[in-house]
Amino acid sequence: MSQFMVMIHEHEATESALGPADTQALLEARVAYEQNLRDASAYRDGERFRPSAEGRRVRRREGQLQVDVGPFEEKAFGAYYVVESESLDAAVALARDCPISPGADLVVRPVMRGDLSPDKASQQGRVFAFAVLGSAPTEAAWIDVMNGIEEITRDARARGGYDEIPGFPAARRLGGVRLEAPGRGQRVVNTGGRRAVFDGPFLESKEVIGGLFFMNIASLEAAVKWASEKPFLQYGATEIRELWRS
Repeated sequence: MSQFMVMIHEHEATESALGPADTQALLEARVAYEQNLRDASAYRDGERFRPSAEGRRVRRREGQLQVDVGPFEEKAFGAYYVVESESLDAAVALARDCPISPGADLVVRPVMRGDLSPDKASQQGRVFAFAVLGSAPTEAAWIDVMNGIEEITRDARARGGYDEIPGFPAARRLGGVRLEAPGRGQRVVNTGGRRAVFDGPFLESKEVIGGLFFMNIASLEAAVKWASEKPFLQYGATEIRELWRS
């Protein structure tokens, strides 16, 4: 059995235009979907993010720190599930049943490695997701970027560089995953009232997610400061989004 991340990319303007009844129905359908995954012993993790307008993207360009305020693209990474299944096709079959708002779509990517912390949303204080993003003209070049980020991150962690921020309370890492290349995934979209499946890669986006990790940290400002000091920004960027608490 392998693990797969089902990423929900939402058209936030469309979703925000839903009426209260439709919004409640969507949330209730997501709860039921998660329970179905649990009943099938397929659920491993899942979270929903606060709106992308509250997020930040941190990068370095020509040695200068750049912090961008969201929203970032037409469709935002709004939520995810990590499921366990015997194959990509089986994971996509599970994803087909995931409730999504009009204009949203799903991307299913195999998990390469990671350590999940399903109880992270129950931690005291604020929890932020850091999506590691890379940009490259080809998938092979994108993989090289992700490998560079992983290597430099591993070295920094070995030196204790992921433990605390001077002047801020200690930050705690709450697990994370690295994803396989986009070409090993599939996209599920609504078309003509039906769900169609398309093969990756999906490099038409300027920046493609390669992994996701989580930190229990005091504030968005602290999360940005923590990220701004990390050497992996020489390879790519990170998008910081707070988890949505129920």
